[in-house]
Amino acid sequence: MVTKLRYEFLIGLRYMRARRRERFVSLIAIISLAGITIGTFTLSVALSVMSGFEKDLRARLLAFTPQITIERSDGGVWNPSELEKKIAAMPGVMASAPFVTSQVMAVSSTDSGAPGLVSGGILRGVQPHDNAVLKELKDTLEDGTLTDLETTHPVTVADKGVKRVVELPAAILGKSLAFELGVRPGDPVILISPASLGAGIGPPRLKRFVVTGFFHSGMYDFDSTLVFVALKDGRALLADDASLESGLELRLVNMFDAPTIRDKIAAMAGPDFEVSDWTTANAPLFAALKLEKFTYFMVLLLIVLVAAFNIIATLVMVVMERRKEIAIVRTMGARAASVASIFLCEGAALGVIGTILGVGAGFVTAFTIGKYHLIHLPADMFMVSSVPVMINPWNFVVVAAATIVLCLAAAIYPALQAARLSPVEVIRYE
Repeated sequence: MVTKLRYEFLIGLRYMRARRRERFVSLIAIISLAGITIGTFTLSVALSVMSGFEKDLRARLLAFTPQITIERSDGGVWNPSELEKKIAAMPGVMASAPFVTSQVMAVSSTDSGAPGLVSGGILRGVQPHDNAVLKELKDTLEDGTLTDLETTHPVTVADKGVKRVVELPAAILGKSLAFELGVRPGDPVILISPASLGAGIGPPRLKRFVVTGFFHSGMYDFDSTLVFVALKDGRALLADDASLESGLELRLVNMFDAPTIRDKIAAMAGPDFEVSDWTTANAPLFAALKLEKFTYFMVLLLIVLVAAFNIIATLVMVVMERRKEIAIVRTMGARAASVASIFLCEGAALGVIGTILGVGAGFVTAFTIGKYHLIHLPADMFMVSSVPVMINPWNFVVVAAATIVLCLAAAIYPALQAARLSPVEVIRYE
């Protein structure tokens, strides 16, 4: 069996080397090989870049989206300490921390103390001390630290033209929100609960903070809305605000275990609690990314498909040119299946060689782009300063497998035509 496979393969390779009168056939084979190489190269690089963008976007989203969130189903304020102890003992949970969040209005102040610019925002009251859930926030800070949220800071403010020094709690703003308000570190900012304004009963609830730092995530939705304060200061401002959300946010050892751990927590917590994870919170976005990635794969695979059609043309012409040799091989005792295998081997050889060249070049190119940041982008438009690349071995395996399958499929028709040749008819008329 080994000898048979070897001679079929050797004959297939020999047929790829054209004789003097078959140079045109050899040229088409080279064009087919080039098409397969270009197709696999483009596919490999495109999938690596798409995977890089997906990974980067996921990291930016999860910087401010808890991997798992636990809240009361009725939206009420509650003490999560008892549930937090039970959750901390669960395998796969790295850290947990309480939080409060609600919509607010942020108002800057002029030098005279009069209200300045106004912008809507989302307040997040967090536990700043030893909070592993806020690791990504620490990485995006451009000014200030999370420890600034734990204490008050002396600030000079003007009330009705009179300047005085007051102690204010700290707030960390998104860079875009700070730009809209025109504030810098050390400037006071007033946060107002909009629910109290809508009620129309009593004075509005507001609290003055001092800006101690900025963060820049690259996600405009976060940078233009989020305001981080200490948990106690957030609760003091929001009090019984109807839009207040209070609960626990979790960080996991493996974020892809979120759906499984979410189900376990939901079963343990009971129907009074609502448990959600990052996959459901951003499900439409990640579904769109997967669809886009699959679309790119299918569209770029058409390049390989075109090259596969060239393989069909090449092998059909080889069969026509080698009719006598095929007839001689058949009369020497070769079976029809062996003759078909010769051309299947030739198609497989074209596919394998083109795949190795294309996937290899794609891997080197993708690795170089990712390591040395060769392609630069405007960060204010694309959130990143250079094209992100993720080297996922499965991407290259899928590209190689799909290409080889297409090349083998392209070789089936010429192989069947060669197997159906009647040696008697060929020798009689040629």
